[in-house]
Amino acid sequence: MCSIDNLPAQLPIEATEYFGDRLFPYVMEMLPSDATKPLEEEDFSPQVRDAVITSNGKLTPKFEYIQKLRERRESEQILKKGGMKRVLLLGAGYVSGPVIEYLTRDAGTQVTVASNLLNQAEEMATRYPNTIAVMLDITSQEGHLESLIKDHDIVISMLPYSFHPQVAKHCIKLKVNMVTASYLSPAMKELQKSAEDAGITIVNEMGLDPGIDHMLAMECIDQAKADGCTVESYSSFCGGLPAPECSDNPLRYKFSWSPYGVLLNTISPAIYLKDNQIVSVPPGGALLDVTKEMDFMPGFNLEGFPNRDSTKYAEPYGIESAHTLIRGTLRFRGFSSAMSGFVKLGLINTEPCPLLDHTASPVSWKELLCKQIGLSATVSNSVFEDAVYEKIGKDDFRMQSLKWLGLLGEEPVPHAETILAAVAKHLEAKLSFDKGERDMIIMRNDVGIRHPTGELETKHISLVVYGDPSGYSAMAKTVGYPAAIAAHMVLNGELTTKGLVVPMVKSIYSPVLKRLQDEGLQFITKSSVSE
Repeated sequence: MCSIDNLPAQLPIEATEYFGDRLFPYVMEMLPSDATKPLEEEDFSPQVRDAVITSNGKLTPKFEYIQKLRERRESEQILKKGGMKRVLLLGAGYVSGPVIEYLTRDAGTQVTVASNLLNQAEEMATRYPNTIAVMLDITSQEGHLESLIKDHDIVISMLPYSFHPQVAKHCIKLKVNMVTASYLSPAMKELQKSAEDAGITIVNEMGLDPGIDHMLAMECIDQAKADGCTVESYSSFCGGLPAPECSDNPLRYKFSWSPYGVLLNTISPAIYLKDNQIVSVPPGGALLDVTKEMDFMPGFNLEGFPNRDSTKYAEPYGIESAHTLIRGTLRFRGFSSAMSGFVKLGLINTEPCPLLDHTASPVSWKELLCKQIGLSATVSNSVFEDAVYEKIGKDDFRMQSLKWLGLLGEEPVPHAETILAAVAKHLEAKLSFDKGERDMIIMRNDVGIRHPTGELETKHISLVVYGDPSGYSAMAKTVGYPAAIAAHMVLNGELTTKGLVVPMVKSIYSPVLKRLQDEGLQFITKSSVSE
């Protein structure tokens, strides 16, 4: 079919017939292609091969100039305003709003939001001044990433942590500063010398946890040392939760993004120090069995469990003298018991599961669980439920939780590579925040300080932040603002340390904590004294 722009409602038949006649000889060779093979493996004639613009998500060699034209146009748009400080924000997800809002308060700062979901980036660009949206798929557009980085003064990566080393290598090559909110991974640590040699600053762990937790800890520890005291214990627990009025489900939890990481964490190992004894919690769900009630805020019904390896913070915090050192995760009471039922049924399983492959026939949750516990899928519901009840330790609450979440019925299991991924998809749909609901952040640090007089003082440092149903979530504020403040400090020459940086020194934590309070994040410190 052929149409021309000055006759929009007409199809000139001669042009259509001519085009059809020219195309017809090639139709039979095009039809068998299912477009999954690389172009070079297709048995196409030169005429068809040269007409293919994209193949398997990429421009074909003859049409790669299109990407170069796009990049040139993007670069012209980014550099259009002279004298601007330019920030490249990778990711347009849940924490991006506060980052852009904070940075663009300065009329001399321009933010480019790059996302593989262009509509998300464009939505951000319409909401804030001096903001430009671009599309970037970091998994397949390495050259595009580099062309964007070179036009900016600093990069803020809000991508999954596994992408940070890839971004950092480009920043080092192009001598562009960088900020992330993620843990300083071994792969990032390997770039220390390269970053120093390039003369750039890469700020890591600049979010909530890690981030605000480090800063509150070091502010208290450094002051204690300045007063001639010794730190004897350190306990830090943090959780992102639904506000109490929104915790109306058996897990007492809701997801504002993919729950995969939250679920995976429940089978992780943990190590902490308790009264000079190393306590090791093995992987596979034992974490949920060491959960303890947390009554530091009696108005909240909280529980907590240790998180990964707490002992490694003794040296960076400078508290080798401490007999107790634990960092943990907060949840509302009931979460661990319900999750323990998931673990006992083999639902937190990261092994490939062919039964759930997208090419396989759909299976119900009942059929999947029958396979997990060694039952025939044709057993009666009563026999099935009795077997499940037995498997979860004859626990009524766990049984009710599984039923409420629809994991014992005929609802189809989402297609996924693993059972854990399927459970994550299912819970993401069941336990997402509804319109008008809000989330909450709770953080609590308890630092035991021995004074030269022998007196033992415990500093109780608390942070509670609520999300705004019509604005930013608590998680967005507590992750986004620290990253934005750090980027602002680097841009303005307040933070000039070269190489990899974490916020554990006074020159960083002191101004950042003050500015976070200006954004409404209020930290409350109280003390209790004992002999």
